[in-house]
Amino acid sequence: MPKIENFKGNLRLRWSYRGKRHCLTLGLADSPRNRVIAQMKADEIEKDIAYSQLDPTLVKYKPELEARHSLKVTELFEKFITAKSREIYSQSLTKYHATLGYLKQFFREQQAKTVTPEKADQFRQWLSERILPNTRRPMTTSTLKERVTLASACWDWAIEENLLEKNPWKKIVKGIKPGKTPPPNPFTVEEIKTIVAGFRCDRYYSFYADYVEFMLSTGCRPGEAIALRWKHVNEDCSSVWIGEAYYRGSLKTTKTTAAGHVPLSKSLQQLLIKRRAVGTTPNDLVFPRPKGGYLSDRDFRQRPWMKVLAKLNIPYRKPYTTRSTLISYWLSQGEDPAVVAKLTRTSVKMIYEHYCGVIKTNVQLPEILG
Repeated sequence: MPKIENFKGNLRLRWSYRGKRHCLTLGLADSPRNRVIAQMKADEIEKDIAYSQLDPTLVKYKPELEARHSLKVTELFEKFITAKSREIYSQSLTKYHATLGYLKQFFREQQAKTVTPEKADQFRQWLSERILPNTRRPMTTSTLKERVTLASACWDWAIEENLLEKNPWKKIVKGIKPGKTPPPNPFTVEEIKTIVAGFRCDRYYSFYADYVEFMLSTGCRPGEAIALRWKHVNEDCSSVWIGEAYYRGSLKTTKTTAAGHVPLSKSLQQLLIKRRAVGTTPNDLVFPRPKGGYLSDRDFRQRPWMKVLAKLNIPYRKPYTTRSTLISYWLSQGEDPAVVAKLTRTSVKMIYEHYCGVIKTNVQLPEILG
C-alpha cells in the first residue's frame, strides 16, 4: 500500500513493487482536501499492483495539470515564502514580503500560469514607477532588480515543485541593468544635535534618547544596539563588545559575522555609567523596551523615529542612516579607512566603494629626486 508523506509542505507517495522503490510527487500542498486526492491515487496504485497493471512511467497517477497549475500569483508566492522561511534569516524575508505586497497590488486574482513575459515586463515597468513609502523617490534600480529576481526565483522553485512549467521572468531580470548605488545621505552635525536634543525633550519618546545617541555615536547597526547586554560592556563603560544582533525575533551574529570591541567616547562612557542602574545583571539588555524585552526596530522606526523627525522638520531617513552618518563624519575627520572599517565591522572595500567622496586626503606627489 503506498504511503502518503509530507515533503517540504507538499504530498508525495512512496511504495515498493517487485523489489524496486517508487516515489511519486503529487505537486499538491499538504491539506485535508489534497490528502483525500492523495489517498485516491494510493488506492488506484494499490489496485493496479494487485492486477499487475502498474504504469511504470507513473504518469497515470499524477493529478491533472489544471489542478496543479491553478494557483494565483499571490498564492504561489506565499508558498514560496513558506518554503524559503526554513532556509534564510527572518531579516532577509522582509524583502520577500515586500515583493509579495507589490505582486498583490498588480496581479490581484490572476493565476500564476497565465503570467506571460509581456505581463511580467508590465509589472517591471509598473514597479519602477512606484514611489517608496516615506520618500518622494521611486525605488532604485538595484531594488527593482532584487524584487523581479525574487519573482523569477519563485517561478524556478514552482517548476522544481511541479507546480508550473515555464518561467516568464528570465529575460526580464537580465534586462534590468544595475544602476549606480546612490551615495550615503547622512545627517549633518547640526541635525545630529537636533535629533538627540529632540528625543531628550520629547514628551512621549524621551525614553529612546540614549539608544538614539548610542547609534549616532558608534555607527552600530540598529540590531546590534538592540542585542547589547551589560555583560558586553566593560567595567568602566569605556568600551563595548559587539558580536550579536537582534532582528525580527531572531538573535544571531552580526551581519558580516565580524565581532570586536569598540572604544567609546567620553560622553558615551558617561551615558552608560548613568544608565547602568543598581542591581543590573550582566544579562540585562542595555536598551530594552519600556516594558522590558527586545526593542522592535520596526515599531521604533514607525513611531518614535518618524514622529520625532517630523516634529523637528528633518527630512526622513531610516534609523540605519545613523550608521552611515558616523562613518561619513569619522572619515571626513581624517581617520584611516581601515580603522573605520574594523571598528564598524565592515570591509575596507565597502568603505571605499560607498564613502570615497568623504575620505579626507591630502595627496601630493613626493619629491622623489629631492
